[in-house]
Amino acid sequence: MVTNEEHEQTGPGQPADTSEGTPEDPIALLERERDEMKAIAQRVQADLVNYKRRAEEERWTLARSASNGIVSKLLPIVDDLQRAVESLPDDAPESWSSGLRLVSQNMNALLESEGVTRFEPVPGDPFDPVEQEALASQPSDEHPAGTVLATFSAGYRSRDRVLRAAQVVVSQGAAGATVTNE
Repeated sequence: MVTNEEHEQTGPGQPADTSEGTPEDPIALLERERDEMKAIAQRVQADLVNYKRRAEEERWTLARSASNGIVSKLLPIVDDLQRAVESLPDDAPESWSSGLRLVSQNMNALLESEGVTRFEPVPGDPFDPVEQEALASQPSDEHPAGTVLATFSAGYRSRDRVLRAAQVVVSQGAAGATVTNE
């Protein structure tokens, strides 16, 4: 309600000041509301894009994890095939030996298609506990302590992840030498 004093201060034909400041123009109110709704819509759209990206990454991670699980179960078979090919007698029938080599090649091609690579530490390489499993250690005059002496079985990687560590024998250093931890 406008009092006479307020009416006199605003003058005839001018709207009365009913709150702090002048009343808002309906067009300005609508424009502000439109801008707020536009900002909300942009945030929701960005959230949707982020959700789709995260969902796709999770699907890819799950698929890769499942693939790595199956490949990990196949690795002992791959090793057995490799040992069988390496131990083929010279007098083995050609059809039998070529068939075994073909199966081994196909298995290796399957691993490669899944991004799996084989690695085998060489004697003298430094021991890496991330990629290698020490099955034994023994003294060695030829190799310093903490280096690989021999490899029992190769390791396998799938892109950035070790599927199976290489199994190795690690040098303790020269016989009779003492190792000190400082």
